[in-house]
Amino acid sequence: MLEKPLLCLGEAWLELTADTPPELAGQFQVQVGGWGAGLCRAYTRCGGRAVLLSQLGADPFGRKAAAQLAADGVDCSRLCFTDAAPTPVVFSGAGETLPYRTRSSELCYAPEQLDADTFRDAFALCFSSACLLDSPARLTHLKAIAAARDVGTFVCYAPRMTESAPFWPDAASLRETARAFFPQADVLLLKNSDLFPLFGSHELRTALFALFSGHVQLIFYADSENVHLFTRSVLLSAAKNDLTEAELLHRLCRLNTWPDKLAGLRESTLRKLLF
Repeated sequence: MLEKPLLCLGEAWLELTADTPPELAGQFQVQVGGWGAGLCRAYTRCGGRAVLLSQLGADPFGRKAAAQLAADGVDCSRLCFTDAAPTPVVFSGAGETLPYRTRSSELCYAPEQLDADTFRDAFALCFSSACLLDSPARLTHLKAIAAARDVGTFVCYAPRMTESAPFWPDAASLRETARAFFPQADVLLLKNSDLFPLFGSHELRTALFALFSGHVQLIFYADSENVHLFTRSVLLSAAKNDLTEAELLHRLCRLNTWPDKLAGLRESTLRKLLF
């Protein structure tokens, strides 16, 4: 039986990287960047099917990005292209990130471009904070979440505060928006670098009450030494290993369960996700 696909609603851009600060670089390496593109590739490497829901510019950069993602095994059949805005380009080097993303293609991805039927046979919808700015893309996220919820598809949210920060006008608006989307998710995917921008503390315990709100039933958290899996009644931890978010999601897919069953999963079942 063919596995249900993971739908990743997120950004893809052309990334030009160098070993030096961008203004000092003599040449750049070209790759497809963005959290959405990265999760799709990682999930595909785990043996799953990943569909990227996004919009690229109808320009050479957009065509190059789409071709590379398809070559990496990502399903690009739901990608949209527009003449109204360019494919975003990001320069990075020596720890600096310079995005050229004002009114870029993925932020213009409008709700009417999203086909609700896409969600009927999907395992999960995943998204990050990078495209939640005040734009058509934010409304598209809300429509996608509602469509996923209507058909029993998992909703998974990875705030990715550090990675998203360069694309937001200020930290306060990013924090406020990111926290507002927590209750919309069934599964939260967190890293230790998310905690301080979200809660002003590096202690996970201080954040758990705020995190378990709304639909949230499962939290995956990774720090520098350990990975943790939380439900409202079970805590599992393991020494840091090669378990990635993509692998966790693929294991969740293979459990063949539903969002409304998460709260009742036994510890023995949850261990299959972590070990």
